[in-house]
Amino acid sequence: MNDNFAQNLNEKAPERTMLMAQVLFRQKPAEISVSELQKAVEKILGETELVYDAPKAPFFALKNYRAVLQKEEGKEYKNAVDNGDGTVSMPVMANFIIGEEFDPKKIDAFTRSQFWDYKGDFDGFKYQVASFGMLSNGMDYKRQAELFVKQIEVVLSCYPEAEAIFVPHSGKLTSVEQFRQVTDESLAVRFIRTAINARFFRVENSEDSVIDTLGFFAFGAADIQVHFHSLDPNSVVSYVYSIASYQFKEDFPVQSGDTIDGLDDNGIFSQTIQWRARYENALIQPVRTVLDINCGKYAAGRRSD
Repeated sequence: MNDNFAQNLNEKAPERTMLMAQVLFRQKPAEISVSELQKAVEKILGETELVYDAPKAPFFALKNYRAVLQKEEGKEYKNAVDNGDGTVSMPVMANFIIGEEFDPKKIDAFTRSQFWDYKGDFDGFKYQVASFGMLSNGMDYKRQAELFVKQIEVVLSCYPEAEAIFVPHSGKLTSVEQFRQVTDESLAVRFIRTAINARFFRVENSEDSVIDTLGFFAFGAADIQVHFHSLDPNSVVSYVYSIASYQFKEDFPVQSGDTIDGLDDNGIFSQTIQWRARYENALIQPVRTVLDINCGKYAAGRRSD
């Protein structure tokens, strides 16, 4: 679909995947103690218990974040509460991997082509502090997103020299400054700005383009896709982010066949213009479910609706 890249439709997104952030550094980050890190965790995430105190890979049980898991016969669950309905409740683990080397060359050209938010020298990053929540998939998606954002806050509070944040599952790269600029915004804005990537592709030998989001598949939700011509791509990027924010805030309410507000000829949201949406397979790898929006007279491709 892009002049420089061939599609690999054998690449399929997993139904769910762990939300991880890789906070990036140009120089090796200063060493801090596990106790210092735990203080930051407790300040931002609440009461916690140190489970594993390895200096380079500590993790903490979070008492305010609990996963609900299906109970498996014969399996032992430590620190779990039996809910009496075939499920158990367990504290989520906040994991940190500290001071690992980061190799930018392992990030492929296809992913790099969609680094729209960060314009600095990506190849200059040499180290990372990674954060993720073990068992977090057992929580509601908004709690997963909240934990993801707050774990980044923990890392940044301990390592002020950090410069960028890379999210592997979506290929989103943002600066720490961009992350801090939305500190007072809603969870939807903070999570989408950091973890959901709006990608742009021109269709070879045509005037058509595709803009989609990548990232919602991490917790089993659908990304957004618009296949179009004759619209300003910047307006469409803003549009897909707005639809993504609405979906996130409202528990992904749009159903196949529903209509939603579209854009007028100037790229402005208009309630008088209604575009039909439906769920289908993504046009751009990785293969996953997307909410495709038929943008009326601007729609590209062969369509039956």
